[in-house]
Amino acid sequence: MFPAPVLERVRGVVAGDLVVELRGWRLELVGPRRGFMPTVSEVSSPCPSKRDVYLRRVRGLKPASDGVLLAGRVFHEAFLEPFRVVLRAGPSLERLAGAKARLLRGAPRELRSAASRVFDASSALAMAWGVGGARLPVAVEPEVPGGPVGLSDVVRPDLLVAGVPVDFVYGNGLERKELAVAAYAMAVEAASNNPVNYGVVVQYAGGRLLWRAVILDDRVRSRFLEARDAVARIVESGEDPGVAESCPDWCPWRGVCHAALRV
Repeated sequence: MFPAPVLERVRGVVAGDLVVELRGWRLELVGPRRGFMPTVSEVSSPCPSKRDVYLRRVRGLKPASDGVLLAGRVFHEAFLEPFRVVLRAGPSLERLAGAKARLLRGAPRELRSAASRVFDASSALAMAWGVGGARLPVAVEPEVPGGPVGLSDVVRPDLLVAGVPVDFVYGNGLERKELAVAAYAMAVEAASNNPVNYGVVVQYAGGRLLWRAVILDDRVRSRFLEARDAVARIVESGEDPGVAESCPDWCPWRGVCHAALRV
């Protein structure tokens, strides 16, 4: 189903060895605690202080458009499009080739080689999942109710594979994406009453796709709930949380935050 390192990591939890209290259906423990319900991207944003949410939601500002955001969008589409093609048309090499050509034509020239590698790796997996009678249940960006677990009305994991949330990230972002897959898993649990013991983060870094299993124990789930409530508190109070001490160099809000410091 997933690459071998992922399956090895999750073998124990699939067998039922994981004890979890903070399941998505335990609404008395994980349900909304505030009126504002953030998106998954707001909860898992790269800003340590969540000032990006304050600037967008409270101040009404927009981030600068930069190369990192553009690359992230291109690689994200390169990862997801093969699954869309296989779900629509079956495992057709011709359809995949056409989709790849269209995607690369619309991408900046300097990103095409890397986007091609992402597309090819994703295509191989989509083909493997879509061939034969044992076709895996895969959904691309499915809509899952988020309200029961204190999130926006609808949340959309990149993929749901047999109920397991899969999220893509460009560059360094594994720790924050742990919160994202925890959020998606708890939303799925609330909607289905079925346990989700792990999620998967697919990271494009160093010219290749890296698959990471995230065991969704109570520690990870608690971190998600704390981040969710912190974001909601910032928006409801309207208080500026301040510039983070460890602001990422590539943050699209960096110019806004550090311009204010220079005034």
